[in-house]
Amino acid sequence: MASIVALAIFTFCLFCLVSIDAASEPGNGFSVELINRDSPTSPFYRPEETHTQRFANAFRISIGRVHHFNQESSSVFPTMAESKVFNNQGEYLMKISLGTPAFEILAIADTGSDPIWTKCLPCIECYQQDAPIFNPKSSSTYRDLSCSTRQCRSLSERKCKRNQCHYSYSYGDGSFTVGNLAAETITLGSTSGRPVALAKSVFGCGHNMSGAFSGQVSGLVGLGGGSISLISQLGSSIGGKFSYCLVPFFSRTANSSKLNFGSKGVVSGEGTMSTPLIRKNPDTFYFLTLEAISVGKKRIKFPSY
Repeated sequence: MASIVALAIFTFCLFCLVSIDAASEPGNGFSVELINRDSPTSPFYRPEETHTQRFANAFRISIGRVHHFNQESSSVFPTMAESKVFNNQGEYLMKISLGTPAFEILAIADTGSDPIWTKCLPCIECYQQDAPIFNPKSSSTYRDLSCSTRQCRSLSERKCKRNQCHYSYSYGDGSFTVGNLAAETITLGSTSGRPVALAKSVFGCGHNMSGAFSGQVSGLVGLGGGSISLISQLGSSIGGKFSYCLVPFFSRTANSSKLNFGSKGVVSGEGTMSTPLIRKNPDTFYFLTLEAISVGKKRIKFPSY
C-alpha cells in the first residue's frame, strides 16, 4: 500500500531505532512481533514472487511517502508483552484485539500517522474485506466520545453529530477513513502468554473508507508523535520510548522483526549509536538534524539554522 507506512522505508535496515524520552521513569517494557510478508512464516507469503517484484513493492511505498510529506496536512475531511506484526507488500502488520470480548484484527503499523482505527459495522462505503469486521455493539467496553472531549478537540478535521465526535483522516496516496472517535480496550499479545490490555484507548471506528488495503487488513495503528497515537496514549507507562528491529528484507529464517516499548525499547551495547530526535510541527513526524553527508573522502556540511 502506498504512502501510509513509514516503517516500509526502513525495509532494508537490519536495525532502526525511534526513541522519545517523554518521562523520567520508564515503565515496564513489552514487544510487538513484526513478521515480514516475504518470510515463509507470513500468512501473505507468495513463493512465486521474484526479488524484483519485492523490491518494487518497497520502492512504491517509499515514493508514496514523499507525496505524504509534501501535503500541508495529513488530515483532510471527505508487564512483558509481544504481539505479531506482518509485512504486507511493504507494510508491516500487527495483531491487536479490540473490545470485550476481544476481537482480533490485523492492522498496519505506521510511524508516519497518529490515529488508531479499524473498520466497524455498519460499514457504509468500504473496501472489500475478507476478514470479519468489528461490531462495536458486541463489545461491553465500547464508548463513543463526545465533541467536548480533549481527544476530539485535538483533531484537525472533525464534525459533531448528536454530540458524538466524528473524525476524518486521509493519507498521501488518497486513502482515507471516516467514522466515530471512540474509547475501547485494545489488547496486545504477550510472549509470556499474558495479554496486555490497554483500557479506554482512543481509536477511530471507521464506517466509510477507501484505499489500496488488502482484504486481510482491518485498520491501522498510528505510531506518530501526536496526542492520539498509540505511543502518546501509552505515555509514561513506557517512558515515551519505543524502537523497532527489522530482519533483512530477503531473510528466509523464522526470525521475526520486533516493535519494542518502554524498557524493551532501550538499545545499548557495543556498536550502538544514537542521535536526538527533534520536535517540530506537525508533531506527528519524527525529525533528525542532518549535519553533513560524506561522499568518499569529501564531507559536505549542511548549514545550521
